[in-house]
Amino acid sequence: MFARYLLLLVLTVIAVLMSAPSIMTVFTSLKPATELGDPAWFPPLAPTFEHYVRVWTEGGFGKYFGNTVLISAIDAVVMIFIASMAAYAMVFIDFPGKLLLKFVFLLGLMIPVTAIILPLYSTVRSFGLINSHLGVILADLALAVSVFVFMFTSYFVGIPKALHEAARIDGASEFQIYRRVVLPISAPVIVTTGLLEFMWSWNDLLLRLLLLPREDMRTLSVGLLNFQGTQTRDITALSAGTVIMAVPVVALFLIFQRHFVRGMTSGAVK
Repeated sequence: MFARYLLLLVLTVIAVLMSAPSIMTVFTSLKPATELGDPAWFPPLAPTFEHYVRVWTEGGFGKYFGNTVLISAIDAVVMIFIASMAAYAMVFIDFPGKLLLKFVFLLGLMIPVTAIILPLYSTVRSFGLINSHLGVILADLALAVSVFVFMFTSYFVGIPKALHEAARIDGASEFQIYRRVVLPISAPVIVTTGLLEFMWSWNDLLLRLLLLPREDMRTLSVGLLNFQGTQTRDITALSAGTVIMAVPVVALFLIFQRHFVRGMTSGAVK
């Protein structure tokens, strides 16, 4: 019994330490100017949303939010279909060069982004896609597709081959089997892929700085840099912007957490 309470105490302390920075950020974003001298862990005595309004209007976060939602949502949806179709072919279809294709996807996991960022920038610029949402979306998909192909593959190998063979005997095409048989029973890995790709795209800074230099094309991660300089930093605006940026991802995770956990652990139990 003592060990159980000790474990509960340790986990509580860890949870408090992990959540403390987020709580202090929310407190700071809600404090009026007269309370900014108080310690960061003091809750605001007279909460105000003036910093959120200033960030959303004067700081351009309304426009940045729209850009970020557009890019991240398209990234997530397209990635689900690309990775799932590639994984379907790897698991259920025999074709020449299959082993070589697996090696190519594996190579994509081994090469760090920083090692290919300059060739990637040159390629995007050669297609005239700098300052274009399409350029960033294609770059995001190319850099992350290997991860999700293997994630879908680990899930698909647990689907009984008898389902695939029965559908083929009934005269269904490969695409019909993929759409009507495989996808409907793959909700956990679909949700996991969508959430992870959305989150990675939402939080990415490097590609947005390089590929979207124009002010009206910026995303939230780049917009946050506007509130800090080399000598000064707008703490309240930075805190409010951070909260605005974090809320959508946290909300999506809370809504889909059951499917997310199942999708993340599916490959470990097969």
